Amino acid sequence: MAFPALPTAFQRLLAGAALAAALLPAAHAQSPVLDKIRDTGTITLGYRESALPFSFGDDKGQPAGYAVDLCLRVADAARQQLGLKDLKVRWLPLTPQNRVPAVVNGLVDLDCAPNTNTLERQKQVAFSVSHYVSTVRMLVRADSGIKSFEDLRGKTVVTSAGSTGDRHVRRLKGEYGFRDVYAKDHGESFLLLETGRAQAFVMDDVLLAGLRAKSKDPSQFVIVGPALSVEQNALMLSKADPAFKQLVDQTLARTFASPDAVALQKRWFQQPIGTRGTNLALAPSAEVINAWKHPSDAVTE
Repeated sequence: MAFPALPTAFQRLLAGAALAAALLPAAHAQSPVLDKIRDTGTITLGYRESALPFSFGDDKGQPAGYAVDLCLRVADAARQQLGLKDLKVRWLPLTPQNRVPAVVNGLVDLDCAPNTNTLERQKQVAFSVSHYVSTVRMLVRADSGIKSFEDLRGKTVVTSAGSTGDRHVRRLKGEYGFRDVYAKDHGESFLLLETGRAQAFVMDDVLLAGLRAKSKDPSQFVIVGPALSVEQNALMLSKADPAFKQLVDQTLARTFASPDAVALQKRWFQQPIGTRGTNLALAPSAEVINAWKHPSDAVTE
């Protein structure tokens, strides 16, 4: 099946990669990840347990979410490329703190989450083309009176260790005079805010919206403050396997160029999720739509 029309620059990228692959005996023979998948009949995917709507455990404890769905499409593309009748998917829960080591050490073939593509992380891992775009802000209680970082002096700010919120909290601590604490994951970070042990939670605004939406009373929390950074969210994989990255990027680009992109957006960002009916009610921003129209793994920091 022919791929839908893609932006010119990306077409050239794929064409060049395809030409290089054509000069090799077999595309998957040059990919350690695809070789392992072929030999074991299994692909191992990382996910988060509390990064709704991108990656989380559903009502039955099974991996679900927007990034999880994208990874399942990659798994099926790998199955087809390798000529496998069946492919077993093995899921491994990861945290923001251990995700990079898990990819570097080959514990997972692909990490299915809202991983922010940064120059620092690129020293260790590779990223797919961006699958979503968000900003880093902060979540506070609606009655807290906190509207900016100036209001945080003497207060406690939490974020998840190893996240992009982590680097902003460390950077701003001295300037604004707040205390900083670091939770193991997003669920624990929100719990510290919810129970009053922290007065602000700094993180990706989409993740904050997801945590707020599934809380006991979403009206008690608001997202405030300036955008600290624009986050290019992507799947994360080994930087030692360009052939596997090519497969991942082609699969995502094909998805974004089809009606599936809008369908996935509606399912995970604009409709009730799970038995509790959690609904983020978030329409795709202009930045998200542009990321779909012009697939890229460029960093915007």
